[in-house]
Amino acid sequence: MAEVGLETIAGLLDGHIDLRRRADSVQPLRYPSPEAPFYDPFTRWVASTPAGVRLRFRTDSRSVRLAVNQRLLAGEPGVEPRGAYDLLVDGQPWGRAVAAGGLVLQPDFTGVGDEQAVVTFDGLPAGDKGLELWLPQAATVSVRGLQLDAGAGATPWPDGRRTILFHGSSISHCMEATGAAAGWPAVASGLADLRHINLGWAGSCLLSGLAARVIRDQAADAIVLKLGINVWNEGQLKERTFLDSAHAMLSIIREKHPATPICVISPIFSPGREAEGDGGGLPLVRMRELLAQVVKTRQAVGDGHIRYLSGLELFGESDAHDLPDDLHPNTAGYRRMGERFHALMLSGEGALI
Repeated sequence: MAEVGLETIAGLLDGHIDLRRRADSVQPLRYPSPEAPFYDPFTRWVASTPAGVRLRFRTDSRSVRLAVNQRLLAGEPGVEPRGAYDLLVDGQPWGRAVAAGGLVLQPDFTGVGDEQAVVTFDGLPAGDKGLELWLPQAATVSVRGLQLDAGAGATPWPDGRRTILFHGSSISHCMEATGAAAGWPAVASGLADLRHINLGWAGSCLLSGLAARVIRDQAADAIVLKLGINVWNEGQLKERTFLDSAHAMLSIIREKHPATPICVISPIFSPGREAEGDGGGLPLVRMRELLAQVVKTRQAVGDGHIRYLSGLELFGESDAHDLPDDLHPNTAGYRRMGERFHALMLSGEGALI
């Protein structure tokens, strides 16, 4: 088989913010590597998982073999399997595979197994084609090698489509989805034929200035901010600080995106959190009211490129059958969210882009 070099592999990656280069591998990150000491360990970990990151290249190879170091976070007992790699051929879903090998992280983050893993796709269509190989969103992945058929090569396949950037919680990160390309941001973007960046940070969407700076510094034709649910826990933000943090995040982003369309989305339905806060904090009903108020205030002072969308329009009480833990949608629920976001915000005369 033909071996693709690490520097070439680095140039094929898309959807990431930065790269961590080691002697034997390259790891995509969804935060700026020099700022790692600024983040708490959990946020560093979730922002190191490659949600929405894919290898994008053209090749005439009939097979693809990817060697990685992988640490997959185990799901809770009884949930859908996760950790799959998805392959698209010329923009169309072609196959899904789980890597052989890899370390599995238990809920307490102790590891079982060896990090080294291999994922293989055989029997690809003949001739030149564009491949997108999506990395799993519930694992950290360092790419050690890419092998193709003897005599075949991999050339960059730049994505010239317009870009939409998503930031949010685990419900935008979509760790629970079975496949790497099955999260709702990927579904919505695919339906609209857009390139997308997923900055969903599970458990770490805290309306923070650090996140706002990362978003601010990315080239994007539209920005989607799904805010609120992560600060419900322990009442991390009260009403006054919630409003201040939301405005601060938007103001930082607007420093470099003065006219970029922004959609602010409030929390989706979550039983037990709707009318009751945690630790003296805000219930979801009130968060929706406050986020709508934030958007209305900014519109009133002249921002004509911001809009509000209630999370209940993406996933409401009638969808609760696809909310197995009362918090995270399953794969079917994420699919429905993506289809609804596409219909509401990415199609028709009022589309964000």
